Amino acid sequence: MGLTAIPRRVGKLEYSAVRLPLTLLENHVVARYWDDEAALRLGFERFLGSLDGVAGWLLADDHLSRRGQALRRRTEFLAKAGDLGTKAQARRAQAEEKLHAAQTQARHTRHQAREEMNDQIAAAYQQLQQDRQQARREADTRASADKAQAEHAAQTRAAQADQAQQAEQNRISANEDQVMAAAKQQLSEAADKHTSATDHRQEADRLNQLAASEREERHSS
Repeated sequence: MGLTAIPRRVGKLEYSAVRLPLTLLENHVVARYWDDEAALRLGFERFLGSLDGVAGWLLADDHLSRRGQALRRRTEFLAKAGDLGTKAQARRAQAEEKLHAAQTQARHTRHQAREEMNDQIAAAYQQLQQDRQQARREADTRASADKAQAEHAAQTRAAQADQAQQAEQNRISANEDQVMAAAKQQLSEAADKHTSATDHRQEADRLNQLAASEREERHSS
């Protein structure tokens, strides 16, 4: 055994003694009472990872270096997953709010269009009645040909009113389709963000299991 190996072994024993209370704190308090993505837990585990990394470099211990690297990578993935999850929730809430507003506006537009359509129909019917009455009055003093011509003009105006009503309804439907398509697109983007956050969280769980396995190997050795 070389002379440099003895101080390193002593240093590893001393570091293990210093690290043990932090390990117990991590296992029995931090991991038990804090969520994986809690800021305090991430900061504590990031500190432990940095501590293991520095100790591994100073003591030339690959096991400590790998454990420190695994802890740091785990906190990075969890932090990124938490950030993506928060953004995904915010985008989903925004998309749902816009969808609700679009649905409310669409209902209001349909109601308004229905009222306008009813008014147009009533006005056309009233005008039709007036034209027919006028035609009847004129028929008393004019020939039957004049009466037929007046009724034809009234029917033409009614048909034009129906065509205008249909065109307006088509325009409203097209606007509703555009608004609904935009809202659904935002919901789809929010779902993609949520899926990305789930993938990062699963990777963080895998790294956590790797760190736990290394801890078990250290205890067994």
